[in-house]
Amino acid sequence: MATSKAHEQEVLCSICLEQYKLPVSLLCSHSFCQTCLSTHIKSSCGDCDPPLGFPCPLCRVFIPAPGEIAQYSVNEWATKFPENKFLSSVIGVQFILCKPCQEDGEEVKANSWCKDCSEALCEECTKCHRKYRPSRKHVLVSITEWSGISEIPDTLEICETHDGRKFELFCRKHFIPCCSVCVTTDHNSCSNFCQLGKVGGNFIEPGKVTVLQSGIEKFCLKVESIIEKEKANINHIDDVTGTFTKEISDVTTNIIQALKKLEEENLNELSKLSKESKYKLQKSVDSFEQRLLYLKHWRELLSRNLSNETASETKRVLSYIKLKKIHEIIQKMKYTKLNICIKTKVLDDVKKLIKLPCLADVSADENLDQVDLYIENIDYTHAKINVISEFTIQGAYIKGGTFMSSGYLFLADIVGKRCILCDTNGVILQEVKLQETPWDVFTEGQEILVTSDNNNKILKFGSTSLEIIDTVPVGCSCYGIATSGNTTVIGTCDSVEIFDEGFDVSRRRTLSTDLRSMYDVAIDDENNVIYSSHNQHIVKKQNIVTGNILFTYNHEELKYPYGLTTDGKGNIFVNGNISNNIHILSREGKLLRIVTGVKSPTCIKFQNAINRCFVGNSTGDIKIFEFNEN
Repeated sequence: MATSKAHEQEVLCSICLEQYKLPVSLLCSHSFCQTCLSTHIKSSCGDCDPPLGFPCPLCRVFIPAPGEIAQYSVNEWATKFPENKFLSSVIGVQFILCKPCQEDGEEVKANSWCKDCSEALCEECTKCHRKYRPSRKHVLVSITEWSGISEIPDTLEICETHDGRKFELFCRKHFIPCCSVCVTTDHNSCSNFCQLGKVGGNFIEPGKVTVLQSGIEKFCLKVESIIEKEKANINHIDDVTGTFTKEISDVTTNIIQALKKLEEENLNELSKLSKESKYKLQKSVDSFEQRLLYLKHWRELLSRNLSNETASETKRVLSYIKLKKIHEIIQKMKYTKLNICIKTKVLDDVKKLIKLPCLADVSADENLDQVDLYIENIDYTHAKINVISEFTIQGAYIKGGTFMSSGYLFLADIVGKRCILCDTNGVILQEVKLQETPWDVFTEGQEILVTSDNNNKILKFGSTSLEIIDTVPVGCSCYGIATSGNTTVIGTCDSVEIFDEGFDVSRRRTLSTDLRSMYDVAIDDENNVIYSSHNQHIVKKQNIVTGNILFTYNHEELKYPYGLTTDGKGNIFVNGNISNNIHILSREGKLLRIVTGVKSPTCIKFQNAINRCFVGNSTGDIKIFEFNEN
């Protein structure tokens, strides 16, 4: 009865609702006719540039493209998914026969399925299969467990380059797994191999997974920011369309019937242009979301393998390698951000000219900007420095600030007890009055963290509403703040405090230092903390886990360091408050350059996506610098 019921439910493709024709299975365990799946794939992601995957037609789970990125065309994808041999074997039959018995000329009903051999087995053959040494570890599933049979095996141990061969060896030189073909072709000059089964957690340097995940998180935030802007552009087009429609309707209400035809033509033209513009923007959004979903899919796989206690160390390493490679490829892809602005203008003489050929000018300006999300190293020693803008926030003392995802500045004014949102030309867009004195600012996901030194607490703002959504006591004076992943560091008068997994005061730990007045802190991409002593004119970098000092920097032209930050590559920017300059250090603490011409700087923050930083001081002066290769 169970098999009969399964027949009724499972032998029909859910797309064409007919019996399967060459059924293939997806990672989510759903199966479809190869031709039906190919049609779905083309309609789902054919316009994406490049296509990276598609939603399952049944459960809508994101399915990454087979093979390496761009290895196969969209037309080939359906042919690269494995055939569901179980479904192929049950089409048109009353019950499934044991394959080994069939080969002996007997017809015995099967009750098990070997996923490794893709064969049906009767009860007797199942027992032999479990006893026979070569097949002892094979996965056997009851015929009634259809979903288990349809599950696709883990692809992390499969070489996608060489026709799905299993990885057998690990090349220590290139830090990648190899199948037998890889060894003889791509690694024939390599000599340092080990068995894949011996690959363990010690193959990944401590902190590398955290660094990779942190980099991916930052990358995802950047892509999400672009998606938000393009979706906002779509909404803006709707707003412009609605506003213009009302405007032209108000004009035409007093015009004679002869102009109705012209009104209709104009509105049709506007509707068509709006539709085309939104289609282009949605196409761009779909491409970004494809890349984001593709990256998150592999990131989630890594997270599951890391958190799964039963997962092998080999699988974790392979997950890491796979994700690292995908991360690098996706970063290097071409990124363009589309901006469309529909322009409308009602003609002045519409009311007078009854024979006017049209009522308004309707057009769309498309601005396709290249977006480089792969952060290259800037040679700060020789880079050209441009002052993008400089302005003054009257009556303000800027202690801290940050770049928002919109590109606006969110500043902390300790004199006015307020936080200020302004554009890069100094136009104040919003002010938030506070009871506390704000000091430093750091953005973390959808939240903005603002320290308050006189209240020993952190204010959490919503990045969209700019309203205080939480007040967090931290049990220590708090000046500078920086976060990376689940770690937050806070600078105090005489210590650097570390919080892991939130702001649990009972789990707070103090980083051992020998400095005072450490008002400013930063974290690099390897979770090392950088801090400065205002009174002792020193900058240090220290490992959070081991406590080892990685470098100590002082310079005769660095007086009273006040404000520091890092770029996406770990280079360090330190303000000299009294020396009126900015010291740019490499991640190793080597001086790359001293930027002069900044008056008494008190804060500095870097905007990685476009290599910009802003510097503020005690009189409300703001300068925005941009670094470009010469």
